[in-house]
Amino acid sequence: MKILSKGAKTSPKNMKVVSIVGFGGLGKTTLAKALYDKVSKTYDYQGFVPVGQNQCTKKVLGDILFELDKELHKVAERLDERQLINQLQEVLARKRYFIVIDDLWDIPTWETIRHAFMDSHPDSRIIITTRNHDVATNAGGIYRMKPLSDDNSKMLFHTRTCGAEGVSQDNQQDEVINKILKKCAGVPLAIISIASLLVAKPSADWSKVYDAIGFGDEDSEVIQNTRKILSFSYYDLRPYLKTCLLYLGMYPEDKFIQKKSLIWRWVSERFVLDKKGVGSYEKAESYYNELVNKSLIREEIRYYDEEGCRVHDMVLDLIRTMSAEVNFITVHDTRDNHIMSSPSGQSNRVHRLALHGAKVEHNPSIKMGHVRSFNAIMCTGSGMPPLSIFKVLRVLVIEDCVLSEGISIKHLGKLTQLRYLGLVNTSVELPEDIGLDLKFLEILDVRGGRIRELPPSIGELQNLRCLWAHNGTRMKGEIGKLTCLEELQLSSADKVPNFFRDVGKLTKLRVLRIRLDRLEHTVAKVLAVSLLNLHKIQVLVIKREEFKFYSDLFDIELHVRAGSLEELTPSSRLRSFCMESILITKMPSCINALSVPFLSELELHVEVVEAQDLQILGRLSSLIILGFFSAEKKCVSYTFGSDEFQKLEWLATNVEITLGEGALPMLERLVYSASAGRKDSLVPWNKSCPLLDDVECVLDCAASGRKEVKAAKAVLREADGTHPNRKAAKNLFLGIPMQNYNRKAARRIDALEWILARLNRKPARRIDVYQRKLRRMITTLETLLRRDAEPRLGRYGEQEIRGFVTKLKSTYGEEEDNNSDDDADETDSDYARNTDTDDSGDDDGGDDDGDYDNTEQVEVVDNVVAASSGTRDQGVATKPSIA
Repeated sequence: MKILSKGAKTSPKNMKVVSIVGFGGLGKTTLAKALYDKVSKTYDYQGFVPVGQNQCTKKVLGDILFELDKELHKVAERLDERQLINQLQEVLARKRYFIVIDDLWDIPTWETIRHAFMDSHPDSRIIITTRNHDVATNAGGIYRMKPLSDDNSKMLFHTRTCGAEGVSQDNQQDEVINKILKKCAGVPLAIISIASLLVAKPSADWSKVYDAIGFGDEDSEVIQNTRKILSFSYYDLRPYLKTCLLYLGMYPEDKFIQKKSLIWRWVSERFVLDKKGVGSYEKAESYYNELVNKSLIREEIRYYDEEGCRVHDMVLDLIRTMSAEVNFITVHDTRDNHIMSSPSGQSNRVHRLALHGAKVEHNPSIKMGHVRSFNAIMCTGSGMPPLSIFKVLRVLVIEDCVLSEGISIKHLGKLTQLRYLGLVNTSVELPEDIGLDLKFLEILDVRGGRIRELPPSIGELQNLRCLWAHNGTRMKGEIGKLTCLEELQLSSADKVPNFFRDVGKLTKLRVLRIRLDRLEHTVAKVLAVSLLNLHKIQVLVIKREEFKFYSDLFDIELHVRAGSLEELTPSSRLRSFCMESILITKMPSCINALSVPFLSELELHVEVVEAQDLQILGRLSSLIILGFFSAEKKCVSYTFGSDEFQKLEWLATNVEITLGEGALPMLERLVYSASAGRKDSLVPWNKSCPLLDDVECVLDCAASGRKEVKAAKAVLREADGTHPNRKAAKNLFLGIPMQNYNRKAARRIDALEWILARLNRKPARRIDVYQRKLRRMITTLETLLRRDAEPRLGRYGEQEIRGFVTKLKSTYGEEEDNNSDDDADETDSDYARNTDTDDSGDDDGGDDDGDYDNTEQVEVVDNVVAASSGTRDQGVATKPSIA
């Protein structure tokens, strides 16, 4: 029911629209009908209007009028579109209504009929169902249909097959059912279709149906209906989209298909050509988006930076059937004993060959001379064909394979027409001369870290457009000649000769993702200068391997100064800009809503943060992840308002923050810093952020004693326990990493403040404290004054410490004369209670009673998780990837 209250308004005074979007068979109409039946009767007018693909707009308007007023519908045939809209506006004026527009296919139809609902009652609701994401985006209030869960899939299946008789307890039958439901992947139409087919068959025959699920030989109406729905979407595609869709048959069933890899394969196959003003990647990306919008592939984002899709099994069956008819691809899949052959008479001539499964045996009767694309995924053994038999190969992908010792890629250099080479998560050794032989190579993908080195000749691939390598793979050559590169992903980039200078020569770069083992100040400034040349950059992510924990982001001492990026002019399509702990002078002026409207991920470390910077960032309508840090300890404080950062889900900052009413409505994770001595700024999140489920407060304990640290933790725990999300039985995790915490120093602070408190009592009274405690405190303070250039103990500086020494010495002199043994025992016990010297139950891990050590830095993580909401590993909190 939430979708009805959250729907998009067509204007401030109009009703709300909810757009249910998903591919055919997911149950969009069923959901809309269920909502309609449940709530429509509470409205003045109700209507459920099917549309379909080729429906004329006038008929749709007439059908809506018929649903609302059957008498008026009699005159509808004599009215044109404009008159029908006027008539509907007159009927619906100041009325509450609930209308479902089912199976809407195109934007122009919606743009016309929406005029009938202008100036309506604000409590009115319209639900649209569509397969087309563009339609849903235009209408607003998007609700993406998801497949059924495993439990609901079983419930739906058994309801159809068993009825009131209940669920069968036959274990063997349950195994077959689980395999069938896995094929159906939670799609209601597929489940109903298969269940309706099986209900009339003996359960012993169900495994046979499993082997032919989707498009078997069963002459069943429901199976034919499923095929019609999927086929209808396929035949509606334009030719270039059909080609791109059929290529998805090269991938194994249920495979996550990475978006950028798929797009570059289309480009390498020459399905997409460069056009004036539009690069081939951008053009192919528009094709990908069309397939997503038509719900033929299911978009999926596994991480913030890894977009991709999956193909439903039944859609994949359709793809492979169509591919076989035109001899587009040939697939040998030993995982399910599936061999997809070409039509009769063409079986030996293969254009694209895919091998899937553990044990693949090469069929020598297949003529490899015409193979343009070869994929081997999850293969082992010696069954793969030798590379020397390929003559016109353009795309070669060997992924997740374990090659036998007899398999060699030494003939790789003979594949002179190769455009795409993928050796992903496969252990091989590249030939030394690969860069000299493969002159036309455009994409090199060696992710997975199984290839230790890229030979120096890689630096000679002057047509290379993409180079992807993971941690564990080191490039030995230079990059200065790779001037066609559009995407570069490298680890240990600081080990690449002249990398920081040469990256500025790669002016076509759209994506730069690098990891650095170490970064020095001098080369950081060279890198900053090079970045100013990257005017087409859309993704810029620089990570440092030495940063493992949240608290590392807050440690300014670990930052490397790179100078100014004020003259940076990236592409207007910039999406990610993350420079991990690389300190720049100030926020670049290009970071604003007009220059980079699509920016969704940002991590910046600047010398000084100003309130204006955060105000500018708040207007970035696409911003989802933000890390913003200031090198200035006394930086500005900022109050987040309700009219900014509307999509922000992840925030990490050392700026002192406050959340106003209604601020950060989408925030899920918050990492912030606070001083243990500032109780007023410890909890900025207590009553805000309805979606918040993860909080890290990096507690700065530099100026605090143990009692103060414990009190700060108690405040945080109390806020955690009283947060509305905790009360609503939602998961809310609170972590408290501590920075600049020195147990010995903290104990001395407590001891000193206990002594000072007694000195300042009114009326003044003699301090009855054991002489050894006073003597040790005086020694500690004198050691600080003698050893440290800028002595400090907690919040007390040099002059204050000198004053304390003078005051304590005078008190100590009195104590030598007056203190008795009985007084000593009594006051020592009092001292222990008030300074909390008993370490046995302390959550900072205890401490000995040794001398003050100014060099010891201890970082402790105190993860606080209520038993009702789960547990969390104790230890230092690791830092998630930003961008």
